[in-house]
Amino acid sequence: MLDFVRKIVSSGTNQRYQKIPFSPVQTEITIENLEVDGHIPPEFSGLYVRNGPNTAGPTGPHQHYFSGDGMVHGVHIEAGQAKWYRNRFVHSGDAVKKLGVSDPGGPVTNDLDVSPNTNVVQFADRLYATIEAGASMVEITRELDTVARSDLHGTLKHGFTGHHKIDPVDHDIHAVTYSSKIGANALYQRLSPSGQMLNQITIPLSGMTQIHDMSITKNYAIILDLSVVFSAWALLKTTLPIKWDGNKPARVGVVPKGGRADDIRWFDVAPCYAYHTMNAYETEGGDVVLDVSRYERASEKDMYGPLGDTEATIERWVLPMSGNASKAREERIFDLPLDFPKISSTVEGRVYRYGYAVEATLEPSFDRAVKLDFKTGGVQYQSFEGGMSSELTFIPRGADEDDGWLMGFVFQPKEQRSRLVIMDAQQFEDDPVASIWIPEQYVPIGTHGGWFPH
Repeated sequence: MLDFVRKIVSSGTNQRYQKIPFSPVQTEITIENLEVDGHIPPEFSGLYVRNGPNTAGPTGPHQHYFSGDGMVHGVHIEAGQAKWYRNRFVHSGDAVKKLGVSDPGGPVTNDLDVSPNTNVVQFADRLYATIEAGASMVEITRELDTVARSDLHGTLKHGFTGHHKIDPVDHDIHAVTYSSKIGANALYQRLSPSGQMLNQITIPLSGMTQIHDMSITKNYAIILDLSVVFSAWALLKTTLPIKWDGNKPARVGVVPKGGRADDIRWFDVAPCYAYHTMNAYETEGGDVVLDVSRYERASEKDMYGPLGDTEATIERWVLPMSGNASKAREERIFDLPLDFPKISSTVEGRVYRYGYAVEATLEPSFDRAVKLDFKTGGVQYQSFEGGMSSELTFIPRGADEDDGWLMGFVFQPKEQRSRLVIMDAQQFEDDPVASIWIPEQYVPIGTHGGWFPH
């Protein structure tokens, strides 16, 4: 019935997300002894894995891109050798029935059973596919096979998030969780690296806000209560009930990591949305600085994915913690269409200089990655010989902030193939030091993941 209504009332379809390199792949493959251009640094031993929406079976014209089933893509490297590439569906939700596989078992949080399609997190040497909005995580092996749904033995009663932050000093894991079961509220959760709950706070929001990301500083957690909300009306057009609400107050909350709900400070910002934060830190004077990839509007014209309304720019919000101020100071830092921002994990929540992002235009193209210098305003570009870049993960190497490697999948339209590139971050505009080619099929542009060393 809903599909019939969508056909009547919708003014468009999800065409851009049904085309390569966003369209899903259906075949799970395992390829060993991968073709490599260049040389993988010999110190690399571990697993690079990336999650993303990838519908099992056909997609309807009004399906939201974010509604796709989770699929993880991984490359295993051992002592500088590319041992294998694998891609596997995450077995949960409708994917179980569509794939004809056994249900993996494990708790279904908030009565919301979906295949988590957003990120991967590690607790106590175990990997989990994650998603926001209150659904269960799903444990996966290092061979990317599904183990079971998980709430960490009852710790995560309302799910986890698609975007966690890890403090570089104590390695605690921070998340902001929401779900329909807890209403117009969010849960700030701080967990130990092994998955023990250290602090949990219920924070009232200004509406049923979609919260995709969060940030931390040395002493605070930062909550984004912005202008995209959950609405049953949106289900008349697409499969994900989110839409733009420019009349809803947009604000940023700052709460001590060990604090309580009544410790939170709210700061107003102009109506907007941010899927992703770059970083945050505290100044010597005690203010909080938050850098985000800011969209002026989102989920308004394009009801089928994140890329059809406005182009995101890197903006800085300064939150004055001294006194009684309740409004952020807003400033555009880089006037470029950038999203998927990343930094070195060594400076998470601390003063930093360098950031990395992908150029995301309205088309969208994803045809360049950039290195940003927040001290000089300098920008370096990498076009990957006409490739389309997914998110890049920074892997620290030495003492300097940008002394490290960048790793991520790149789709090459000419070859209709993807490669996992390894770049020297200090030689950003040079060719990758290594390209690990994925044969037989491409890796769709997806969401998030990371490098998990042995």
